[in-house]
Amino acid sequence: MKKYLSYEDQFKDILNQEEISRIENNEVREIRWKYWNLAHKAFIDERNILDAELGKVLDELRLEEQKELAPYRKMKI
Repeated sequence: MKKYLSYEDQFKDILNQEEISRIENNEVREIRWKYWNLAHKAFIDERNILDAELGKVLDELRLEEQKELAPYRKMKI
């Protein structure tokens, strides 16, 4: 049985796949997976995203993710 992440840990800026799978709340886990996948796709999309732009794209994704997670952070789930 997996041990769930603590409340604070599930909202860290960056989580790996194993950590995301240990988030107890389904909605929070789905949001984290969504943005993990978007960041992964951006990272491997060498044709459309230049290396110089990748940091900016990832920062924007992180900002969007944090906005989407904000209501859950306030709920103290």
